[in-house]
Amino acid sequence: MFSTARQLRWASPFLLALATLIPINSASAQVMGSDLDLGWEADSTAVDQLDLHDDSMAQVTSVSQLSDVQPTDWAFQALQSLVERYGCIAGYPDGTFRGNRSATRYELAAALNACLDNISDRFATREDLEAIRALQEEFAAELALVRGQVDSLEARTATLEAQQFSTTTKLSGEAIFTAGYAVDESGIERDRVFAAYRSRLAFDTSFSGRDRLRVRLQSGNIDNLSGPTGTNMARLGYAADTGNDVVLNKLFYSFPVGDRGRAMVHAFGGDFTDNLQTFNPYLASSGSGALSRYARYNPSLRQGGGSAGASFTYKFNDAFSVGLGYLADESESPTGPRGGFIDGSFAAIAQIAVTPVENVAFGLNYIRSNDQIGNVDLTSSTGSALTRRPFGNGVRTSADHLGFQFTASPAEFVNFSGWFGYTFSRSEAAGDNRKAEFLHWMVSAQFPGILRERDLAYVSFGQQPYIVNSTGIAALANNNGKEPDPNFHLEAGYKFPVNRNIHITPGVIVIFNAENGRLVTNLGSNNDTVIVPVIRTTFSF
Repeated sequence: MFSTARQLRWASPFLLALATLIPINSASAQVMGSDLDLGWEADSTAVDQLDLHDDSMAQVTSVSQLSDVQPTDWAFQALQSLVERYGCIAGYPDGTFRGNRSATRYELAAALNACLDNISDRFATREDLEAIRALQEEFAAELALVRGQVDSLEARTATLEAQQFSTTTKLSGEAIFTAGYAVDESGIERDRVFAAYRSRLAFDTSFSGRDRLRVRLQSGNIDNLSGPTGTNMARLGYAADTGNDVVLNKLFYSFPVGDRGRAMVHAFGGDFTDNLQTFNPYLASSGSGALSRYARYNPSLRQGGGSAGASFTYKFNDAFSVGLGYLADESESPTGPRGGFIDGSFAAIAQIAVTPVENVAFGLNYIRSNDQIGNVDLTSSTGSALTRRPFGNGVRTSADHLGFQFTASPAEFVNFSGWFGYTFSRSEAAGDNRKAEFLHWMVSAQFPGILRERDLAYVSFGQQPYIVNSTGIAALANNNGKEPDPNFHLEAGYKFPVNRNIHITPGVIVIFNAENGRLVTNLGSNNDTVIVPVIRTTFSF
């Protein structure tokens, strides 16, 4: 038996990838580590196991006595020759062969089993058949065990293929620490330094592998800064004040509709942007995007935010998709002046998204909003107080919002984005003909990876909602129905990644002509400039 094997001619030495056996030509020879450990550094389970590192022990020459089969042993070399001739094992997943390592008898038996399945369908020389017979006799016990393991694994694999997915819930979390200082030109001395936090825990569950049930909890004490600055224009993009209580922040279920559609049912905390595009990929996130609320994305897309409803997107092809949505505030209360899913405050959206060429996309959207008494917010807590509630909070108000958004990435290191919006609003009170029109816009440049991997620098400039035409608003009667002076929003920030889970974003928000030049008590004078230097540290896991 040994002399026959020694008559074989050997090719250049290499290590068989016996530890993984991936890939191999016979699927039946794949062995999972949970049932049979094939790692190179695994302890051998062969009988008559010996410690090869014990120098006090006598040398042995019988392969059956070794826990590891050395590359110089006839059995190893015989199998190596068969592998080179018939290609029955491909090697390690990286395509390398490491010929200076030994193999356990079980690893060798598993490899031999793979070769037997492969060679049985091929023409083999007499010399090869004798070598195979010798190897089968030498490793008879190990082959029997390996084949039994393979049969068991094949049965288990069939079960796994039949049950490819099991219900899984993934936990993710985010914590934000922030500090800053609110500055204006009023000259009034007061402590405007702030330090606050926001934390979130999200539970994402899938029942089919393609759907998602999200439950998100939130706690925080980050103020909207309207107190120290006198305006919502400087509001932070991650502001959340729950009084340090843990509350339900978002609850929705999304699922595919065919191969191209996706529907989402919003039970609580719904936003159109949960399912529809913002066209501001680098700055849209509250935890890692722009520092201010306004610079994240078009505020019109926030209409109906925090409500219940449904949305649907359909992708016709890679270049064109549409989105629809409906959100109703306080839909759980069918009685009262602003309750109910249909008759209460609501917002409905239709969006068209177009990607004409690679790395360029734009969207058009129309939103119809209806804000009931006591729940009026046409600008989603951005802009001046007058644009937010042009006829007061005690008047039912409807509006038509038109929006255009875009994003373009001409190179890997730069991306441009922006939007333009125009709103027609009107009082719905009986006999009240007051109307107001306002516009807003923003352009932004982002520079990913500008100094190091995963960092981001950005600068944004634009104008928050500003009334350009109105009828019947007494506060604007002496200015041709317009607000006195348009505001301008300037913002810059740099996101520095400490590691994959922690990043720090210092930046500054500057509002020129806050409140569009109208007198604001806290600011003390017209045309004040509000400056908010801020730093945000985000932990994610």
